[in-house]
Order: sequence, then C-alpha cells, then structure tokens
Amino acid sequence: MAEPQGRPHPPYSLTTAPIGETLTRMTIPTVFGIVAILMFNLVDTYFIGLIGAKELAAVSFTFPISFVVMNISMGIGIGTAATLSAKIGAGKHAEAKTINTHAVMLSVIFAIPIAALGIATIEPLFKLLGAQADTIDLIKEYMSIWYAGIPLLYLPMIGNAAIRATGDTKTPSIIMAIAGLANGILDPLLIFGLGPFPELGIQGAGIASVASWFFASCAVLWVLGKKNHLLGKAVVSHPVLASWIPILKLGMPAGATNFLPPLGAAFLIRLMAEFGEPAVAGYGVGTRIESIALVVIMALSSSITPFVGQNFGAKHYHRIRDGLKTALYFTVACELAITLILLVTAPWLAGVFNDDPEVISAITLFLWCLPISYGCHGIVMLICATLNALHKPLYGTAITLTRLFLLTLPLAFAGGYLHGLVGVFVGMAIANIIAGITVLVWFSRRFQTLTGQTQALN
Repeated sequence: MAEPQGRPHPPYSLTTAPIGETLTRMTIPTVFGIVAILMFNLVDTYFIGLIGAKELAAVSFTFPISFVVMNISMGIGIGTAATLSAKIGAGKHAEAKTINTHAVMLSVIFAIPIAALGIATIEPLFKLLGAQADTIDLIKEYMSIWYAGIPLLYLPMIGNAAIRATGDTKTPSIIMAIAGLANGILDPLLIFGLGPFPELGIQGAGIASVASWFFASCAVLWVLGKKNHLLGKAVVSHPVLASWIPILKLGMPAGATNFLPPLGAAFLIRLMAEFGEPAVAGYGVGTRIESIALVVIMALSSSITPFVGQNFGAKHYHRIRDGLKTALYFTVACELAITLILLVTAPWLAGVFNDDPEVISAITLFLWCLPISYGCHGIVMLICATLNALHKPLYGTAITLTRLFLLTLPLAFAGGYLHGLVGVFVGMAIANIIAGITVLVWFSRRFQTLTGQTQALN
C-alpha cells in the first residue's frame, strides 16, 4: 500500500514498543551524532592548540558565545520537535508537514540578523569578557567567518530535530558524522596550509566549520523532503504564524534554558581571566572534555524529547513516567563510571591538548573537581528535556535560572575568592550536586500535576 502523502517515513512506534529497547535504539545513534557536533569545537581546539597557547586562549574565549548562538537554534529545534512529535503521536501527519516546512523557513529568518549582530559586536563583546587587544585580533579572524556561516548552522540543527521527532535518530547522526569528518579533514589543511591549501591559521578553522555546515544543510533538506516527506511547496502559502507561534511558545523558553548555561560560562570565563590566560585555556579545554563526558546523557536527553512528546500526544502518560525512571537510573550509573575514568586519566588528557605546564595544571584541576557532579547535572538535563516535551518549558527555564544565578555563579566566585582556581571548580561541582538533588525531589512531587496522572515518580 502506498504511503499516505504527508506522512513521515518511516514510522517509529515510540508509543507502543518496549521502553528500554526504544530509548536504547534512539540514544545509541544520537551519541554518535552529538559526538560529531562536539568534535567541531574539539577538533578546532586540538589543532589550534598546536599553533600556540595564545591562539588556544583566543578560541577558548569564543566558546561561551558560540554556545549561546547554537543554543538559540537548539531552542527552535526543541520547539519544532515537541510540536511535531505531539502531532505525529496524535496521527496528524499533514499538520506535521506544514509545521516542519515553516520551521525550516524560521531557522533561516532567525539566523541572518544574529549573524549580522555577531559580526558587528566582536570587539566590544570580547573586550568585555576580558580578552586583550592581541587576543581580540585572533578572535576576529575566527569569529568573523564563524558568524557569517550561522544560517548554514541553524538549518541542520533545526532540521535534524525535526527528523528525530519522527523517532529516527540514526539519520541525523549520520549527517552530523559526515559533517564532522569533513571538518576534521579540512581543519589541518586550512590551518597549516598542507598541500595546495593556503596557511590560514585560526581563520582556517572557521572556514572548515562553515564548509562542513553547508554539507550538513544539503543533506538535511534532502532527507526531510525526499525521504521523510516533511517538506512541501504547497504548505509555504499556509499562514506561517499558525506554525511559528506554537514553535516559539515552546522554543523560546527552551532556548532561554539552553542560553543560560553559556551565559554563565561567559561570566566564568571573565572570572578565569583574573587567574591568567593559562586558566582561560584550561577552562576552555576542560569544558570540551566535559561535553564528551556528558555525551551519552545529552543523547538520552535528546531522545527523551520525541519519546515523551509522542506519548504525550497519544496520552500514554504511564510510558512517560517509566521511560524517565529508566533514563534517570542509567544517567547516575553512567556518569559515576565516567567520573572514575576521568579522575585517573586527567593529567594525560591535559597533556594531549597543550604542553604548557600552567595550562596542563588548570585542565587537570578541572577534571579532578567537576566530574563527580556530572550525574546530578545529567538529572537536571533529563528533567528539563521532559518538561519541554510536556509543553512546560518555563519550568525548565526557572530551574536553569535558579541553578545558574543562585548556585553556580555565587559558589564559583566565592570559591575563587577563598581558594583560587581550585575553589572555582569545587564551587561549580557543589552547585551541580545541589541542583540535581533538588530538581529530582521537586519533579517527583509534581509529576502527577504535570502529566494529569495519579501516579507519581518514585
């Protein structure tokens, strides 16, 4: 029988298949996709670190800003995925096609002014973050290219979220893996001028990233249009606000939730600058390693959104409860294992990225202090993802605001005042632990109110 026009293909049984099997099937491919995304910055960090400590410090200053920009697109992607998955779970496939087509349009419309604003504010923004004049010159070389490519970044970020909303996490992972491979190949060629390529230094890393985003954009558009049937010319004429309003209603709070941690990181970068450029470089590398350490939980959080969303649309609330319990137990066990690995390998990992003893010391301190709190950090990530899929994104925003401004920043600044750089890292770890325990207790007590059910999460 022919597939009905407008129906996403292939259909995935997120509302009926065994929960553990479903989450595993969705999470494993997503791990590879997220690793590919994270490798963009990690590969850039590695090759730029080979140039010198000043160049490494320059790119480390850019991390909070690049995360802010990416998290805006992630917010729109979350809004798209939550809206789409609920429609798919309810069997409203024609509406899903219309919403997704308008979401792709929205991604480009959002990206252009953000790119222009970013280019115009490079010097004052990074001066505010504590970068010196010679470092700002290096930052300009990298970020002017990076900002110009934002439309090519937003399209695959939001498009992949739409693909995952159907339950297909494998295809987005393949797309981002190919893009990551392209970035990894182009980086040394353009940074060091290998073969026929010119030696562009830190600017070459920016060009490599933008080129790889172009490949990803082309692939996402093909999959959405030709494979999943979630793009259509006819629906472009439909009222776009009817699609944009629900996407933004969910996406803007979710984007704010994702925006706040990079904003906090900008404050922390400013704090690190007080301890010197080696501390900034060490913090930059440490956060890149942290991203890899949290990759499985990030993938699980990404998988929870369509799982909860489709079951929310189908009114299968018991599956939401059981799926989240499974995910939370796994999160704590996984991060405890990763903590042990990082504690043992911290000095070796630090030496991989730089040979400056002060930078190595800063990276090692980070990896000895922060990982013990990753399990609690993962709990917060999963619950915020669940709240987004339940169409309660403002709760996630409130949680993130509280964690950042009442816990992380005060404890980090107090720790830095009392015990220097190690105090900053210990304060950040304590904040994660307090936040994770508090949010879990709150969500357990509020579960029946949030879902309309009588069974609480135990």
